[in-house]
Formats: sequence, structure tokens, C-alpha cells
Amino acid sequence: MKKKIGIVIILMSIVILGFVVYKNISIETEYTPELEIEDTEYRNTAISLYFQDKESKTLQVETKLIDSKELLKNPYIKLISLLLEGPDNQNFESPIPSGTRLISVVQDGDVLVVDLSSEFLNFETPEAKSNSIYSIVNTVTELNEISKVKFLIDSNEIDDLNNEFAREK
Repeated sequence: MKKKIGIVIILMSIVILGFVVYKNISIETEYTPELEIEDTEYRNTAISLYFQDKESKTLQVETKLIDSKELLKNPYIKLISLLLEGPDNQNFESPIPSGTRLISVVQDGDVLVVDLSSEFLNFETPEAKSNSIYSIVNTVTELNEISKVKFLIDSNEIDDLNNEFAREK
């Protein structure tokens, strides 16, 4: 009987000792990155803006990373506003005449109606006019739902800009 009591005491001691050791061992299973990635980095999206090369006077693409939250409400206003602000690349320039203001942007099916201030008409050459128009057209038609752009000046149709402009291939 003493032998059985001794074995039970030894077994209980082993179980208690195992339980105490198990509770005191800290097993870290969670991965902790060395560098935290901010939420804004997850939301960045690349957009293509069309600016004029200073030397060749041809339209070229400038890619910018912006917070995708900025495109949620009205992406067209944001894209055209970025065009009006001008390029980051020092080899590019905005073909849009300086002083041009965005009045409104309305989507009508696959056509985007862009209303700009009268400064938009201050083209120096026919090439400058074409580059100004297609800077906007090529930029906004990067978004799948837009295939054409119609321009208004101070909320009025202008004979020169009366057409709907599709993306240049």
C-alpha cells in the first residue's frame, strides 16, 4: 500500500510540475515585423497623367502614386486637378494654358463633360490646343467607364470644342 501511495505521489508531482512548467513557458507565435507598414501605403494606387515633353512637344505619361481614397468620391475632379497642378518631372510641362480653372465635371454614360474656365482657350498654337485637349482626354479615359470627353467653357458649348473627343491611339 505504501508503494502505491508513493507512486501516486510521484505521478501527481510529475503532473503538477509539468503543468507549472507549461504555464511558465512563453511560446511566441505572433510575427512582429521589423518595419511597420502604414495604412496609407496599402492604399496607394498608380495613376497616369499626360503632360507635354518640353523639347518634343509630344504628350508623355507621368505616373504618380496617390492615396486611392482621394479617387473614391469623384476621380475625374482629382485627375484633372492634378493635371492643372502640373508635372513632377522637370522635363515635362502642362499643355493646359495657365490660369485655367476646373468649374465642374459630370459623367453622362461613357462621356465625361468637363467645364473649364475661359483661360483654357488661350492656346498659343494649334499643336498646343490639341495637346491641351488630349492631355485631359487621355488622362480621364484611363478609367474604364469613360471613352469620350466633351468640353464646355464657362458652362457654354464652344463651336471649336463642340465635338466629343475620344482617346488618341
